[in-house]
Amino acid sequence: MKNNKKKIIIGGIILAVLIAIFTVCYFKFYAKPVEGSKKVVIEVVDREGNTTGYKLATDAEFLKQAMDELSKSDKEFSYKGSESEYGIMIEEINGQQAIYDKDNAYWALYVNDNYGEYGADQQPVIDGETYTWKYESVTQ
Repeated sequence: MKNNKKKIIIGGIILAVLIAIFTVCYFKFYAKPVEGSKKVVIEVVDREGNTTGYKLATDAEFLKQAMDELSKSDKEFSYKGSESEYGIMIEEINGQQAIYDKDNAYWALYVNDNYGEYGADQQPVIDGETYTWKYESVTQ
């Protein structure tokens, strides 16, 4: 009976030591995410049709976060918007305003040349994609 208790205690100690070793190894050697693991392009097509492209390495989950990063790292890129019940409405990019009620124009989002299905704060950022903000005017 004593012999069995010793074996159980020794087995428990060995198990605890192995768990500790594996835990230390895991935290020391696990794959850490690489900063800027997604490489994307954000393009702006202004009212004159001029295109400016910005390459960005990001870990952003959504486009608005990537745009925030870009505006902090590249002084040529800026944007403004207002919150609505549908999310942020982009109203100005690089100093060019496009507010439908005032200008009969808006900033349209395209993802890889396809009309975007989401707003900037809900558009997922995926490695290798191009996000284009295009000034579009509505004539009446």
